[in-house]
Amino acid sequence: MLRLPLARLFCALFVALTFSILSARAAPPEGYDFLSLTEATQLASAERKPMLLYFGRYGCSTCRKMHAEVFSDAMISQIYNTDFVLAYVDTESGNRIRLANGERTTEMQFAARSRIIGTPTFVYFSPEQKPLFKKAGFQSVEQMARYRDFIVEGHYKSLPLQEYLAGR
Repeated sequence: MLRLPLARLFCALFVALTFSILSARAAPPEGYDFLSLTEATQLASAERKPMLLYFGRYGCSTCRKMHAEVFSDAMISQIYNTDFVLAYVDTESGNRIRLANGERTTEMQFAARSRIIGTPTFVYFSPEQKPLFKKAGFQSVEQMARYRDFIVEGHYKSLPLQEYLAGR
């Protein structure tokens, strides 16, 4: 008699655990206007704004650290939400996206083709939607502010990023 209720309990726990694992998705930091890559590309082109493409994944400890220590900073929130169109790609997601050339692929396939090896990885684009540079791993508040200045103030037009950073 005890076996049936115990079996149901284990079955219910298994179903609940499976559902929670399958529904766990990587997420961009809260308080930011991150869009899908498809939406962000269209908006950045229409508004002639630079774009930040953030590659993240569920369980990424460095992503969580970036969210807690950098994206929680009021200045970073203000300047990135104002000056950039923000896109987020989950490197492990099977969600389908449409690229600027009309091709359909998954976020995971796009990340692999973009040679994203680790997360977080940030790719910055000019207002003309040309990729400017890629930064992987933890980036400090100061670094994120400098990257913003490099692009928004137009320094990318005359200097490589390393020269710009060395001169500051």
